[in-house]
Order: sequence, then structure tokens, then C-alpha cells
Amino acid sequence: MWHSSSNPRAAGFTLMEVLVVLACLGMILWMTGQLLFPMRAAAERQRLQVEARQTARGAADYVAYTIRGATDLNEVAQPRNPAAILTYLWKGINDGDVNPGTRFPACPTGDPANCVQLSFNNVTDAALATPGTDIISLTAAQVAEPITARAAGAWPGPITSGSTQYWAFNFSCSTSDDASNFAQFRKYTQIADPADPTDPSKGTPLPLILKDPSLGTWLIYQIAGYGSNSATCTSSNPLCVIEGTVVPCIDVSTTLGAEALNPPGGLKVITNPPDLVLGSRFMTLRVCNGWLEQKEGFLDPTGGDLNCPVMTTPEFPDYVTKAGWSPLLANVEDFQIAYIFRNDDIGNGPGGTLTGDDCTQGVPSFDLAPSTPTRWDARNVIGIRVTITARSSTPVRLGGKMELRQPAAEDHDPTAAPNDTYYRYQVSALAMLRNRLSGI
Repeated sequence: MWHSSSNPRAAGFTLMEVLVVLACLGMILWMTGQLLFPMRAAAERQRLQVEARQTARGAADYVAYTIRGATDLNEVAQPRNPAAILTYLWKGINDGDVNPGTRFPACPTGDPANCVQLSFNNVTDAALATPGTDIISLTAAQVAEPITARAAGAWPGPITSGSTQYWAFNFSCSTSDDASNFAQFRKYTQIADPADPTDPSKGTPLPLILKDPSLGTWLIYQIAGYGSNSATCTSSNPLCVIEGTVVPCIDVSTTLGAEALNPPGGLKVITNPPDLVLGSRFMTLRVCNGWLEQKEGFLDPTGGDLNCPVMTTPEFPDYVTKAGWSPLLANVEDFQIAYIFRNDDIGNGPGGTLTGDDCTQGVPSFDLAPSTPTRWDARNVIGIRVTITARSSTPVRLGGKMELRQPAAEDHDPTAAPNDTYYRYQVSALAMLRNRLSGI
């Protein structure tokens, strides 16, 4: 016989029991949150710290690597005619009106209108780069050992725009392949057009180094056009002669006008048959709105390269494409250069600046005319110390953080920088100029 209870209290839980259970669950969730939220905040802070550290190290390693590859491409003069580090160039013209043996005026004390500054210390123009950062211009080799082409035929003396030069070049002539030989020459002397890389008329000529093999003086040389060069190996051009022997060569025309850039103190006219250094490139490094950028070719500090957009927010913007510039790394806040000289002086290190000896802009002076370089002359630079300050991509928003500001680096102390909660990491790297030390 079954017996059922008529007591309603036996049908479920009481309100008090439900409240106790809910209170217990709430306490468990609260305790879990106290563990999870700090762990999440700590993980986010660690991610931002690692991000800043990796950016700083990557940028410093790349810049130091680039500087170590910089070379004067000149094995004659001691101290060398400096091409590895370009602080100034002279805007001159190399034509038939100049006298043999004359030199381009010195920089920066020559003609200020024609002396073009290519490396900067603590930039003040926000359109050129992030204010307070540095800019450096370098010459590096694109190949393990730059190829030298000797002038073949009568050298025209003063080069004039449109004049033809012949360069001995037989890189691919061992297989009697005329087209490959010509293509190899173009590879070292121009940037091909991506839309039609096989058409030499559509490429962008590279500025190259033209040097006197006996004196070590050099000029900047740029090809304006190529001849037919359909038979550079198999059919000898009677105008391509070196020491009485007809040699395989490439014929080109050149352009040298009022805007041509050349090293100050360099000879306007190279009278000896020169060498053309192939496989070299000029480049510039700067920081613009949190991006480390690189430009192929020369900096134009008064015209086309005044293209750094004005920042309107404290957060770095997405990259803005600029003609001639390539983005390398984001979230780079500061880029500083200190020059190391032969006498162990360090220019623009902490507490010091480059002053005197015609050096008024915080970068080494550049004048090849004196037989003995002055204290801060670019010829006396044997190495560079690079300092990079990187910051996290976003400020710390979880868990709170003491407000900090951008730290000092070398001779740049951004005392007016606002406090914020970005993580920052600073790295210094030392790069010695190999050909200034070892003689190669």
C-alpha cells in the first residue's frame, strides 16, 4: 500500500535554500574573477612589453647591419674619400665651362644655396621626419664585391649632358650572350620598371659612383639612356678601346645638370679615364610618425621628401605611402645616431654635440679640399652608435600603470613629451665601418 505525503514542504527547495546556493555561486564567480582578470591584465602587459622590445631590437639590428654594409667604394685615398656616410652633397654642374682641377666648394661653409644636407641631428621640421629624431644617408653595396667598369675609348673630359661614354663590361661574355651581358649591366645601373622589367627605357637610373682610379676622387654619375648594345660581346665596337685593345663594352649617354649632386671638395673634372662602380646604392633612413622608413636614392630635404604627415593623435597612424620610401618597422618612436671618430671622440652622444670645425648642424662636416681632415670631418668617422626607442602599439588599459614619458636618447631629451601609459624599450647597437678599419 502506497502512502503519499500531503506536506507541501516536501515538494521542493525553500527560498532560503535557493538564496544560500546563489550566494555560494556568486562567491565562487567573484573569486574566479579575482584570479582571471589580473591574469588577463598581466598577459596583456607582457604582450605589450614584448612587442616594444622586439620592435626596438629588430630596428636596431637592421640599422646596424645596414651601416656595417656601408662602404666608401674607394680603395685609394687615406683617409678615404667618404661615401659610406653622406652628410652633405654639393648641387653643382659638371660641364665644359668649368676648369680642370677645380673643386666643388666646401660644405656647409661654402655656398649655402647649393650645399644640400643629407644627414640630420634632431630634426626640427615635422614635414621631414618626426621632430627630435635623426636622419642618416649611406652608401652600400648591392653585391658582395662591387664591380668596376673601366672607361673604354677617349674620355670626354668634362662630361656634358647627352655625351656618350663607353664602359668595358664582359660579365656574361664567356658564353657569348650579348643580351645577357647587356641585361646584367642594366641590373647594376637601374631599377627596372615592375610593369615591364625587360624594357631598359622604362627603368629608373640609379645614381652611381664615378671615380678616378689613381687619385681616389669621385663624382656622382647617372645614366640617361642606353645605346642599342645589341652585340656587346660578339661584335667589337672600334670605339671601345683600352690601351690599344678593342674590348667588349656598353655605350650609354649621361645626364648632368644644375641639379646634379656631387661630393663637396671633389674634382669637377676627372681627366684620367675613370672607373664606374656598379652594384652600389645610396639610401636614407628616417622615422616618420612611428614608422622606420628607408629611401632608395638621395634625400631631398627641401622638396619631395617634405612628405611626413602631421600627427593629430598620440597614437601612431597607419602607414601612409610616400614616393620613394619603404616602411620597415612600426612603433619606432626615436632614432638617434652618435658618430665615433678616429680619436675616440663621440659626436652627439649624451652630454655632447658636434660643434666647431665647420660643423654647426650636429653632423660631421664634409670638405675634401684640406689635405688633413678637421676634427669633425666625415673622413674621420669609423663607426656609428645607433639608439632606437620603440613603444607598444597601444597604451596599457588593463590593471593600471604608472604614467611615464618618452625617455632620453643620446643628445635628444624630449622634456616636453607628455606622460602616457605606453610601454617603451630602448636599444643601442654599435656598428663599425669595415672599410674604414680594415682597409677594404
